[in-house]
Amino acid sequence: MPSSPARRRIPGTVLAVLLLAGAATGCGGGGSEVAKPKGAEGKAAPKPLPTTAGEVEARMLTAEEMPGYRVVEADSWSEPRPPVGTRTFKPRACGVIAQPEGGAGAAVTYEHDGEPQDLHPRDITTTRYAKGEAARWMGELREAEWRCDTFRSESSFGDGVHSDRMTWLPEPDAGDEALRVERVTEDEEEMTLHSLTTYVRTGDLVTAFHHKISYGSAIDKDHLATILPSPDEALVDAQIAKLLGHRSSGR
Repeated sequence: MPSSPARRRIPGTVLAVLLLAGAATGCGGGGSEVAKPKGAEGKAAPKPLPTTAGEVEARMLTAEEMPGYRVVEADSWSEPRPPVGTRTFKPRACGVIAQPEGGAGAAVTYEHDGEPQDLHPRDITTTRYAKGEAARWMGELREAEWRCDTFRSESSFGDGVHSDRMTWLPEPDAGDEALRVERVTEDEEEMTLHSLTTYVRTGDLVTAFHHKISYGSAIDKDHLATILPSPDEALVDAQIAKLLGHRSSGR
């Protein structure tokens, strides 16, 4: 009787060798590839923070990245700018609210687009400080929250004594740390300057977002309510993202 096709038995030692060889080939691709950890692809290394005036200026938001606004002025500097006048504070410790001059920096002033004249422009300023100086000043400013809710100030321009009220608002979640303060300054001629400033520290950089308006005692209260400064979290997020080297997606 002809023998039917039969499976040949492979000795155990030979089978073990074949299985080991197959495992080495299947998992390692012949040793030519190494498996990459999940999620390791597509992550770019963070860009270093800007250090020169040109680098800081290049990472400030442009008009195209701020829909609804137009840039009316831009500036940059490589060395500390000389102060324009001096101001004294009572209590003296409240002088910490005056942001110290740093090194390289840049600023941009912008207005609402489409309006013939925006009487209440905003500006963003980024300043670089010596290592540790930005964190030190932010710490001092944070301490002022508890002792400088009201104070008096006077400038060297001879424009009289000003009475200031400070209101510390909830801190935005931005950068390494952030502070937000609302300040109302009244002078002897019954003019009021109402400002809202958000300070964001990123490493040794401090970015200040300023929005201020001025008005007299005769202003209509309903109109005043429509123009008072208000936080713009989208603008803060977009500027800090660009400062960190991320592509801004606009507001």
